[in-house]
Amino acid sequence: MRPSKVVFQHISKKVSSIAVIGAGPVGAGLTKALLHEKRFKNIKVFEKRSTFGGVWNYTKPLFKTKNITSCPSIPCETPHARNEPHLHDKQGLVFQTAVYKYLDTNVPKTLMAYDNHPFPPTAPLFPLRDQVHEYITGYSKAIEELVTFNREVVKLHYNDDTQTYALSSTDLLTGESVTESFDAVAIATGFYDLPFVPDRPGLKEWHEKYPTSVSHAKDFDCPEDLENVEGEIVIVGNSASGSDLAFELAGHLQRTIYKSKRSETPLPSGFDPHIREVPDILKFDPNSKSIELVNGEQIKNVDRIIYCTGYLKSLPFLPKENEVYSKGDSILSALITDGTRLHNLYNHILPFELPTIGILGLPRYVLPTRLSETQGAWLARVWSKRIELPSLEVMKYYDQWFLDNNGDTGKYHDLNFPMDVQYSQRLNRQIREAGNGGYFGVEWTGDQIKIRSSIKSLKEGYLDYLRDTGKRAMTIKELVDEGYFEWPQDAVSSVQVPQIAP
Repeated sequence: MRPSKVVFQHISKKVSSIAVIGAGPVGAGLTKALLHEKRFKNIKVFEKRSTFGGVWNYTKPLFKTKNITSCPSIPCETPHARNEPHLHDKQGLVFQTAVYKYLDTNVPKTLMAYDNHPFPPTAPLFPLRDQVHEYITGYSKAIEELVTFNREVVKLHYNDDTQTYALSSTDLLTGESVTESFDAVAIATGFYDLPFVPDRPGLKEWHEKYPTSVSHAKDFDCPEDLENVEGEIVIVGNSASGSDLAFELAGHLQRTIYKSKRSETPLPSGFDPHIREVPDILKFDPNSKSIELVNGEQIKNVDRIIYCTGYLKSLPFLPKENEVYSKGDSILSALITDGTRLHNLYNHILPFELPTIGILGLPRYVLPTRLSETQGAWLARVWSKRIELPSLEVMKYYDQWFLDNNGDTGKYHDLNFPMDVQYSQRLNRQIREAGNGGYFGVEWTGDQIKIRSSIKSLKEGYLDYLRDTGKRAMTIKELVDEGYFEWPQDAVSSVQVPQIAP
């Protein structure tokens, strides 16, 4: 039921010191927003890696030589199955990321850019992974003096009496540990660390018998690595990585690639006649090396299975159930249960009853870079008391809206177009209403909304153009002029922004 009236309130705590966990693409945008608010005495950023860039760091060549997998177990269905591998290089620790050799973006550079920080004109319409990494690193330099690299947050507790957080971190080079106190904590670690590998009958036995045959997209680097695979190759999943990997493998290997899917994807995917789409997997038979599908069909002589099934929501530094020492700890420990989503959040950011901790970068199917600035600007104004929070009743209504519309599943945080634009613009509206000063999120223009509504067909036209010409288009106009893209009839240039949700 919609709340009868909206009552607003400031957070009770005066926030002077803030810990930011993560200096990747989201952490950088968030930290800039906190800095520009000019209301906080101490902002400290903790980054476990030795460099900026977060998930856009390319680490596959180093990990491939060591034959290290990112999956703590097969299957992997619990957010507490934490076993993140890391290696050393000249600069410090290197953590495995999902970025692979030939990756490019699924979003045009004009939409992906931070505010007033465009991609260089030499970047194609859909930039390559190394260009994105260089771009994000350059943007992040402005916060470098606030960042402590090679330092991992290992534990976080809340003190009800002092209304502060005790944050324990470890220097990953020296092993030194320290605990510090903060008024507020912003989590910007991202949620692409712990692979989700759903169980099916026979999967565990298959993995035990053929331990190198099952992997996750996080471990994939390039199609050349599978050139000597003699049996069938099966991709499990139909979202971004599933479509991308199937397209790469089919194009390079020129052989049938099976792609098992449960539903259609709103994301762009390249077409290749070698890709054979099949339904969900029913069970594995390791004795015959075959996979049975839910429609009764069998795929025989399977040699490689790559799970492109996403990631579990995991924040291992939050208190476990047996580590709860305060009411605040109990709120923190309840945020993650089975790893499909985070619970009891307002705006996908703030816990209802503990608004001095913010979780950034949760929504899916959004533009994380520009959204980090909007989420950061909104959060900065909440913590400086320039934006009031609604009543608990209203915040719970917001949560219930997503439960009713997206379900209590991994889709809870999905903001498919136009919801992503509505969400961003609703936050931007509150940011503007808070008055002058501080950081402002990127506003969506009519032209940008039109591009956003057409991304699927735009990227597919881009891939067709690349396949036929060997060239990467630099602009939308180039694709239009060459006959590879036309604006869809359902393209829109405006959306209505709701008052409460999304």
